[in-house]
Amino acid sequence: MNLIGKKVLLRELRESDMPVFNNLMNSSDVEQFVVGWSKPVTMAEQVSWFQNLKNDDSIRYTISNIEDNEVLGTLIISKIDWKNRCCGLDIKLTSNSRGKGIGNESIGLAIDYIFNELGLNRIGVSILDSNIPSQKLFKKNGFIEEGKMRKAIFKNGKYNNLLIFSLLKEDFLNERNR
Repeated sequence: MNLIGKKVLLRELRESDMPVFNNLMNSSDVEQFVVGWSKPVTMAEQVSWFQNLKNDDSIRYTISNIEDNEVLGTLIISKIDWKNRCCGLDIKLTSNSRGKGIGNESIGLAIDYIFNELGLNRIGVSILDSNIPSQKLFKKNGFIEEGKMRKAIFKNGKYNNLLIFSLLKEDFLNERNR
């Protein structure tokens, strides 16, 4: 199901999106803020990843501009646990789409879909303590910091703290009804 906002369309991944995804994977600007690690990825590897993508516990979206379909990033509803009714949420934006409300609108669309269509109860995110923009983005969308995993992630030549945030359906509904 596509998710439609005022500025963005969250839609299926397409092979034609892979050049932008490849740039995101290889961007040192993005890499410094993501929790995992990456290696240089060739375009052939990126396309192969896409062609071999299987149904897993994730729902993957391309974030595109609603006016011209320009690819602005990716959003993943990850680690869906149907028994415990929870999931993760990950977002990566191209450098030219940051600071324009694209992330905020995309996260808002995903939250609404997760709680009101998928019927999940909890969304969790893990953010490096140095990733202030992501912390602000998720807090703006009602996420609450639950804790810190000290020196959990080795990144940029040092051990970094990992902050844990969550949003519960009841908090989302209470905020929406105010």
